[in-house]
Formats: sequence, structure tokens, C-alpha cells
Amino acid sequence: MNSNPSKPDQDISLTLPVRIGLGTIEPFLKKKFNGTTISKTDAKGKASNYFKILDLNLAESDVETYNVELRLQLETLTRIFNKKVIEVMVQADLRLDVEAQKLYVEAYKINSSGESWFANTILNSVLNTFIYKKFIKSLHLDLMPIIKEKLDLVNAKLTSKMEATKNISIMGNVEDFTLKHFKIKKDEVWVLVHTEGWCVIAIEDLEF
Repeated sequence: MNSNPSKPDQDISLTLPVRIGLGTIEPFLKKKFNGTTISKTDAKGKASNYFKILDLNLAESDVETYNVELRLQLETLTRIFNKKVIEVMVQADLRLDVEAQKLYVEAYKINSSGESWFANTILNSVLNTFIYKKFIKSLHLDLMPIIKEKLDLVNAKLTSKMEATKNISIMGNVEDFTLKHFKIKKDEVWVLVHTEGWCVIAIEDLEF
């Protein structure tokens, strides 16, 4: 952190609304998971392939008790259900613990587009395990280490003058950065970001 002392007339305290479209997050998930094979390894270490992820879509849930919806298009790879394309929908309630600065899933539900194949106990178990480990568990996120790392990087740059635009530079120190609110609405993630610290903006030439 920057050790430069702040002055009363340099102190800042801001709460800013930030929005991130789910359409911005979706390409990241597609790149990471499309083409992934869902398999299960038995006690002897032999892996059996069950599904291949063909595509996925992320959107706001229209179910009242959940706020985000993930649709997976899967191709079955088992002998009995070989080369069948099915759709699985995951409804989840994603929340923010403001005090702990942690994202977590309060509840989730998995629905399938076919009763015959999903009635198979093995397929059901494999898919539920994969979705929990790869999607649901990854949404349980401690934000504090991430925030601290980013603050250290930002403050390292603000130690000396950082050019914001031509003839305008910024120097300062971010002492606190907290997410105060989290909500998904109209296919966008909305958060309120509260930041405290001090800042000096230097204008070096009026021709900017």
C-alpha cells in the first residue's frame, strides 16, 4: 500500500454503480467449457465419457426464487444414449455476503429436457457432480484476496503520477474498496462499489 500521508482536502469517499452484462460473461464461459467432455473415473482409474458440452447460454432467471440461468446443450456419449442432443437448465440463486465480501450460491436446481435419459441414475449422478464442481462450486468466491491484489497493483501505479489523458495525471492511494450491493436484473449484474482513499489530479496544460 502507498505510505504517502493524505491531507483532509485530498480525501475521497465514493460509491459508484457498476454494471456487467451477462452477455459479457457468456463468451468467457463458452471459451472455457464448450467442447469439454464430462466423464467419470471408476475405482480402477478407468475413465468413461458420458457427455460433451456443445454450447451454453447464460441469462437472468425468470423463476422467482433464482436470479441466474445457465443452459447447457449436451451430446450424450454412452452406448445406450449415444449421439443424442439434450438440454440441461441450471437455475441458481447467486448472492453477495457484504460483510465477508464473498459470492455464494444460496440454492440451485437442475432440469433436463428429457425424462427417459435423465431417469438413468448414472447419467443423473455424473451430470450433477460435474455441474456442482465446475459451475456451482466455482461461484463460491472469496473476493477479499482478489480485491487486495488489485488494490496493491493500482496503488503501485498511483505512487507516482499516472497519466489519465493528455496533460492530466493522477496520484493517490486507494485505502478501501468494498462491494456494497449485488443484483442481477435485465440480464446485467449490478454492483455498488464503495471506495475510500485520497487523490490529487494534476493539470499540466490547459490545452487538453
